[in-house]
Amino acid sequence: MDGGDKQYMVEFDVYYQIDGDFEAKIPSQRKAISKLFEQGKLLAYSLSKERTKLWGVFLVSSESELVQVIDALPLTPYMDYDYSELLFHNGLSLIPTMSMN
Repeated sequence: MDGGDKQYMVEFDVYYQIDGDFEAKIPSQRKAISKLFEQGKLLAYSLSKERTKLWGVFLVSSESELVQVIDALPLTPYMDYDYSELLFHNGLSLIPTMSMN
């Protein structure tokens, strides 16, 4: 973690729409989430079984960057969100490590 980076837990309330627009944006959302993981800006992303809540842990330089990242997500218009800055976030990495053995 860069010395200037901050971690935020974001809780989204999802308002699923049956009009087809929501479903049409899901592939774009998945692509955007994958890109955020690749960039190291997203550390965790979880969806409730009921599909009404999403949680994400973001690593960004500022609160304004966090809001910009969230507002750029394709499904954000279908959600309300709230966030808190974290003191820390511990997690288990599921990415396999390469062994030279």
